[in-house]
Amino acid sequence: MRRANRSRARWARVLSCLMLSALVSCSREKSSGELSFESLPDTTGLSEGAAVVQEFEPYRMANGAVRVKGRVRVPDGTLLQIAIKQPGGTAAVAMAQVRVQGQWFDTPPLLGESGPLPKGEYRFELLSHFTPTWQGAEGEGALRAGPSLRGPGITRARDGAAALFLVKEGRL
Repeated sequence: MRRANRSRARWARVLSCLMLSALVSCSREKSSGELSFESLPDTTGLSEGAAVVQEFEPYRMANGAVRVKGRVRVPDGTLLQIAIKQPGGTAAVAMAQVRVQGQWFDTPPLLGESGPLPKGEYRFELLSHFTPTWQGAEGEGALRAGPSLRGPGITRARDGAAALFLVKEGRL
């Protein structure tokens, strides 16, 4: 019996020590590391300056297909994406990518899933990223000019590279 009591007493002391050390380690304040901030690219003044999109015209063809043409202040060869969305919608009902030539762009005829887009209000989104992945070999001028572009719609993408994102609204 004495041996059992000694064994229980020993286990009680071991458990008490373990609980005490756990309690003490929980109450200690942990020293925090040095505070640091993420360095983000400066976007001040990017949207100031002359309009990048100088003319913008969505129009219908005789067969009901939609085309979008315009004049932009970006280098020739720049790849632009034009997406047509319903107001408040997130998915594009039609989309095209075109290259700028002589500061002009003109999309091919665009149709919706079931033919011509219904008459009504639409949101037109112009997008271009000035990165090698987006522009490809044909967009070499865009890559050189991208970082220095300024004007409404010029912003920085998540990777810090220059981007153009502009929304226009219109009726078709």
